[in-house]
Amino acid sequence: MVSAGGLGYRLGSGRDILAEIDFTLSPGSFLAVVGENGAGKTTLLDLLMGFRRRARGSLSVLGQDPDTDPWQARSRIAYLSEKIDMPGDWVVADFLGFHRRFYRSYDRDEERTLMGRLGLRSDTRLGTMSAGENRRVQIVAGLAARPELLIADEITAVLDILGRRLFLALLKERQQTMGLTTVLATNVPEGLDPYADHVLVISRGRQVAFSRIASYVPDGGSLADAIADTLTTHARALP
Repeated sequence: MVSAGGLGYRLGSGRDILAEIDFTLSPGSFLAVVGENGAGKTTLLDLLMGFRRRARGSLSVLGQDPDTDPWQARSRIAYLSEKIDMPGDWVVADFLGFHRRFYRSYDRDEERTLMGRLGLRSDTRLGTMSAGENRRVQIVAGLAARPELLIADEITAVLDILGRRLFLALLKERQQTMGLTTVLATNVPEGLDPYADHVLVISRGRQVAFSRIASYVPDGGSLADAIADTLTTHARALP
């Protein structure tokens, strides 16, 4: 489904932003990508989407190289991000109508169900909604497209507690019933334990851990604590 080997990204100035990222994610997995601010999480997701070209290494997403053929697979991927510009003069129905044009598998019944579960109205103007409510609209659009792969960048940071739990539960439901694969980058690993099954920890552009969560988290421990321990140990080892 998603595979990276020796993956790296470098700025034109020669500065490495990512280096030696190695992981393989099978279909139906839920990967949490975590790390400090500026660790390279967004850059990794940009590479997966084909928004940036890698400097080195190999990368395959849905059997395609994002550098050479991003559009073939794009209709099978849902992308959620706080960076997406949502026109303030549109109502929710306008945004969903625009979005569904790009997905042959878009399900209007699913859209209506998700609108109800996420407490949204189709006639609400996006410019009058909070950042969290705008992200809920993105969630409806993304999941109603019935993607094979969902890539989410920091979207949970602006959701309230109930909205975050509902979003994660919706992803888990679709993982179990439809085989959805999820790659979620976040600065907030707390509460991910019941949902994610793999974790990729990045620090200062370097991969410091990739594992199944069942193997990574000590018995009786939490994912957030295990990640904090990994990052602390890594920081102490740096020159």
